[in-house]
Amino acid sequence: QIKQTQKSIDQQQEEALKVSRAAATFDQLKARAQEVQQLYDRLMTAKQTLDLNKDISPESVTIMQDASPGQPARARMQKMLLTGGLIGLAAAVGLLLLVDRLDDRMGSYSELREIFDEEVLAQIPREKARNGDDGVALVHPEDERHTFVEAFRNLRSSLLFMSDSAERPKLILLTSAIPNEGKSLTAANLAITLAKAGSRVLLVDADLRKGALHRRFDTARDAGLSEVLTQGLKWPDAVVSAPMDNLFLLPRGAITPHSSELFLGPAMDAFLKEAESKFDFVLLDTVPVLAADDVTSLAPLVGAVVFVIRAEHTSARVARAALESLYQRQVDVLGLIFNAVPASSVDYYYYYKYKDYYATYPSTNPKGRGKKHKSAETEPA
Repeated sequence: QIKQTQKSIDQQQEEALKVSRAAATFDQLKARAQEVQQLYDRLMTAKQTLDLNKDISPESVTIMQDASPGQPARARMQKMLLTGGLIGLAAAVGLLLLVDRLDDRMGSYSELREIFDEEVLAQIPREKARNGDDGVALVHPEDERHTFVEAFRNLRSSLLFMSDSAERPKLILLTSAIPNEGKSLTAANLAITLAKAGSRVLLVDADLRKGALHRRFDTARDAGLSEVLTQGLKWPDAVVSAPMDNLFLLPRGAITPHSSELFLGPAMDAFLKEAESKFDFVLLDTVPVLAADDVTSLAPLVGAVVFVIRAEHTSARVARAALESLYQRQVDVLGLIFNAVPASSVDYYYYYKYKDYYATYPSTNPKGRGKKHKSAETEPA
């Protein structure tokens, strides 16, 4: 009985709550109705005070003076256009200054020198791929890209005649901060240029993750550095001859994600010592510093590092972070290569202004191969 009574009490309380809500709603509606009634009464009172049938006479207007002929307000329009143009120009200049401050990519030699204290070994001009090639072609004996070729000769001279009194390094590692900075192309062209000067050069594809030097030289990739470090293959058996004298290539071999550990093993150290004793220069093309730990593991074993920076592409903050990572490993950075410099750069001082000096180069036209210009002189060494 107590439970039933309690249940009945709960039901009565719920009904009472509903009744209270209904009463509150009723009071609100009643108050709203009173407001509407009062508004209606006021409108009816105002209507009774008006005589809707009475004629309304318009206000009398007297013309004191005739209007003059209309003229377009050009002066004001010109002023508005001038003001809008100045405001737009100021906004554009402000936006450009903001973008320039946030964008720390280097577009000229002067900007590079303002940010980095390292020596600049060479400036490489920007070249585009021709005839639908996958990339920029390697330099060759009858190359008509004279500015491009001379830039690599300048880089060769920088390495051969360094001002440092210490012995010239034979093991040189080429790297960059991030991908797509032209590091592999620079390494291949530098190796070709050194070989043309009479040096025995071994070009090593030490990018065991994505290396593609074998495709640039159109050679096989059956075995390479990866097999030397993992399977005990003798490195001379994996070396292939490049299509020119004094240049040899050790391709990448099989892809491996454990290249950092392999570089720290005894096989890599033994290979570097043997290769250094048999070649004048051993150039190692590696992955970018910030892409993997390969470079920071391999660079301390190599005599020196050359760092590639691409114009209008590489962030100064990113490049500085990569260099600091090398310096923390006590790596000797020989200098910087400023790659893909546009010919329109105000600081680009190389040979493109003096094209008359290349008038004696042999023609590379397929229909006239072997023909020469008026002079019988050949390409300078």
